[in-house]
Amino acid sequence: MRRKSKASSLVVELRKIIGKSQSQFAAMIGVSKHAIISVENARNDLSQNMAKHIEIATGAKLLGGKLESPFRADQYTRDDFDCWRGKYGQTNKTAALKQLEEMKTWLKIIFLAAAKSGRAGNRDRLPAVCLSLVEWLNETRVKFKLEDEVEDILDEETRASGVVAHTISSLLEEPDRSTKKLAEHDINFAQIKKELKAQAKDGFLFIQDEYRNVWLPGQTPFQVPARPRKLIPKAKFWIKKFQPTDLATFKETGNSHPELWEYLKKLENESP
Repeated sequence: MRRKSKASSLVVELRKIIGKSQSQFAAMIGVSKHAIISVENARNDLSQNMAKHIEIATGAKLLGGKLESPFRADQYTRDDFDCWRGKYGQTNKTAALKQLEEMKTWLKIIFLAAAKSGRAGNRDRLPAVCLSLVEWLNETRVKFKLEDEVEDILDEETRASGVVAHTISSLLEEPDRSTKKLAEHDINFAQIKKELKAQAKDGFLFIQDEYRNVWLPGQTPFQVPARPRKLIPKAKFWIKKFQPTDLATFKETGNSHPELWEYLKKLENESP
């Protein structure tokens, strides 16, 4: 068995000082629980990169062979951790928005730089830069175990009452799919099927409900019904023919499906 290194013992000691489990400590610095276990059991050495992440999160310096305080030449303590987090690592909405504002400048610079033609003739780099950012967002969401928090914020920040519309002909063509789709809004497809058939030609089923975005960075926002409802007691629906003014309503709500947009525009152009 490999003998435990000084660094591995320091990681264990640090975790105990700040009162974090292996899972919590891993989430703090953006690595897997397995990576922490491997270092603590001396299966892997403490890398400079991980040590840097630990220092940013806690203020503790580990590579010198002892657990050093960031503020004085002494042993690291819980007071050091609290002081470090208070000065440099605040975790609240105000701090998050401040960091966001600071990062906006650098994001703008990197995007504009990627749009330029390089001195060596490098071109067309912007799509790959965008993809790299999307990959980083997805990786960060998982590495720091932010899935639940992201869902909560999406619900808080993007929830709204809106209207979607479905062509009646498409609903009647696929009754099984329509049954499931309308059930998401607590609408019984079988009960309104007869009424739908009466308006099948150029008719639409409009549904007002609560919606929220799903996590799809880099793509057009995609909305799903938000549950439980908080803004309206229940979904409302109505059936009618298309009117030119309906297109303006969809533009305001932003809740129309792409394929429906084209059909609505076509009908608007054909309207007298």
